[in-house]
Amino acid sequence: MMPAHDKVNLIVAGTVYSGWTDVDIERSIERFAGSFTIALTERWPGQASARPIKPGRPCQVKIGDDLVITGYTDDYMPRIDSETHSVSISGRDKTGDLVDCSAIHKSGQWKKIKLERIATDLCKPFGISVITATDTGKAFPSFNVEEGESVFECLDRAARQRAVLLTSDAAGNLLITRASGAVSPGALIEGQNVLSAEGQFSWKDRHSRYTIKSQEKSGEDYLGGPPAKKSGASAAAADTSVDRYRPLIVISEDHGAGVTMAQRASYEQRVRMGRSNRAVVTVQGWRRPDGKLWQPNTLVSVKSPSLALDSQMLIAGCKYSLRDKSTTTLTLVRKEAFDLIPQASGKKKPDNDMSVV
Repeated sequence: MMPAHDKVNLIVAGTVYSGWTDVDIERSIERFAGSFTIALTERWPGQASARPIKPGRPCQVKIGDDLVITGYTDDYMPRIDSETHSVSISGRDKTGDLVDCSAIHKSGQWKKIKLERIATDLCKPFGISVITATDTGKAFPSFNVEEGESVFECLDRAARQRAVLLTSDAAGNLLITRASGAVSPGALIEGQNVLSAEGQFSWKDRHSRYTIKSQEKSGEDYLGGPPAKKSGASAAAADTSVDRYRPLIVISEDHGAGVTMAQRASYEQRVRMGRSNRAVVTVQGWRRPDGKLWQPNTLVSVKSPSLALDSQMLIAGCKYSLRDKSTTTLTLVRKEAFDLIPQASGKKKPDNDMSVV
């Protein structure tokens, strides 16, 4: 039996549903919305009859007293066979609506506005608050919604120009952040508390050189039409570990100075390196040695000779699972992959040795 502090509760319209036998709850700084899928027999303990949970209902998911998801149910999936009668419920944070829905805002254009204001304007109709946990840099001289793009696509495009991360918190707010310096107590040690571990090292999304180019207006064309675009400022960053010719050019809508282009080039290089080189470690239970849930965007010491790891890593994502036992799967990356851009912080730029984690 699960201890009370690890009991998973789904709360819908004031009704608490518990007794779940299969659980997957995911939170990550690489995902725009946390998600859950939970399952059990359809008749909940203490209820005289089954109560279907309609999709689209506001809900919360808690592990003990810890809130982990605030959002909506997406799917209600009953199942029967000759021996069992079960149901599965899945859903996401409130920010899931930003992934699914189109970006709509008045004229679709902002002038001299910072990222957090754009995010607030787009999130307000969905009842989603925006929390800014880092400096988002200068205001955009001009920023436009592109026809047909989702709110997430629009905000992600803006966030990449300011080298920040967009994710959600347990209360369903949109969080604008960067890599945290908070450290989890204890360590992940092969042969002790690590149940399994694997490395994921890829070059598929990595390039030898990243060039960021801005665009500038050149004035009306000779037919008197709208202003044409021409190449503007540019900057580049190299990944010296990619030892064959794999260039990538990214066009930025930001008409900023060369320093901004350099920051974006460095950001593109570091994030792609971090997302291509990672470790996935599974541990028993859902809680750290201090009794708190494992959390994304925290640092943890990792010692795994099999993966050649003996360093402090950033927890990019956590997946809390329950089958026969409770486990947490931690996705680990190098902190610098999501760290503050060196030029923006005044730090010395690190070398470009992009060896695997």
